Amino acid sequence: MNRQMGRLGRYIMTGLFVIFSLVSAVQIQAKILPGEAPQSGIQLIMFEQDGCHYCQVWDDNIGGIYHNTPEGKFAPLRKVDIHTDDDVANVKPVIFTPTFVLYKNGSEVGRLTGYISDDFFWGMLEPMLKKHGYGDKVRESKVSGQKGRIN
Repeated sequence: MNRQMGRLGRYIMTGLFVIFSLVSAVQIQAKILPGEAPQSGIQLIMFEQDGCHYCQVWDDNIGGIYHNTPEGKFAPLRKVDIHTDDDVANVKPVIFTPTFVLYKNGSEVGRLTGYISDDFFWGMLEPMLKKHGYGDKVRESKVSGQKGRIN
């Protein structure tokens, strides 16, 4: 019995490895049109797919306000369906949704895979943005020392 389970486990692992390898070989991408990128040259691309529960939760919790936040003004959001959109140049393969790719001047410069909670999303996004000048521009735009997101 143990010998059969060992073989079954190896077959399952081999099958998963083959599937993962095939999926990884396909680059999920979309076109960035001229003039779409903000002045900073930075964009946040959200890779999503129909039926993705966590994509829907992100939309419900953050999607409606993201464009009004300092982060959203610094790195505007662009949504990409992983099954129907064309190629985004210089982006590593996307397997899980949602995946948020920080895209600067035609290249991927950061990535956040998955969505657990609002705090997790904002906590992981801010350091990625800071590496590309986010903090400097936000400090300049804050009015009367207010801190936090604009809702």
